[in-house]
Amino acid sequence: MGKIIAIILLGFVLATGLDGSALYAADPAPARPVDVTTATALPPLPFAKASMDLPRYHKEKAEVQRSQQSLPVAEVKAAEEKSEVESIARPVQLAAPTIESIEEARSGGKKWIEVNLAEQKTYAWEGEQLVGEFLISSGLPGTPTVQGVYRMRVRTRSQTMSGGDRAAGTYYSLPNVEWVQYFYEDYSFHGTYWHNNFGNPMSHGCVNMTNEDAEWLFHWAMPEYADEMKWMPAEGDNALLVYIHE
Repeated sequence: MGKIIAIILLGFVLATGLDGSALYAADPAPARPVDVTTATALPPLPFAKASMDLPRYHKEKAEVQRSQQSLPVAEVKAAEEKSEVESIARPVQLAAPTIESIEEARSGGKKWIEVNLAEQKTYAWEGEQLVGEFLISSGLPGTPTVQGVYRMRVRTRSQTMSGGDRAAGTYYSLPNVEWVQYFYEDYSFHGTYWHNNFGNPMSHGCVNMTNEDAEWLFHWAMPEYADEMKWMPAEGDNALLVYIHE
């Protein structure tokens, strides 16, 4: 009998613990630490120290920088400006002008520009009414001004112009050329500060004007101009016709 009582007391102690608290076999075991070396999920981009380091991009960027470092600053800036002109001028899709277009502008009272190379003059017309007359300098014999009917395509308030050949001694770089209006490829009307020999061919093909005359022509051709320092594609009524002849 005494043995039976002892066995019962031992079972009670094991079930409740020495401090009287109950033990349960179903109690969960402590959670294991996450093994980061075996985790399959990665944090989404972007995350700390993430990088989009593209070797090809950096190689091409370095090549461009090296090529630009080998050029004078004026040439680099001119190349950037020329690229911007081309990208802006490309969207302008207007009908190719003809001599008939000039006749239509004349009879329709529209603005158009005439350049007489024999007289070395530029005329601003509104239909058949002459509203402006300017002495100019067109291209020299080796770099003549183009002839034909063209249309204004892009403008800018000021830019650096450069060209020619260093080896031939014809290289030039002219900063801050004002009131520039392109009408065909690299040919434009623009202000001129490096000579005062108007009435005689002097240019590399552009139509040289005094700064005052170039400014007047710019505002007359684009009256909505708001003193912005950017490239402005010609469009609508300000895409004026230009007729150049001898």
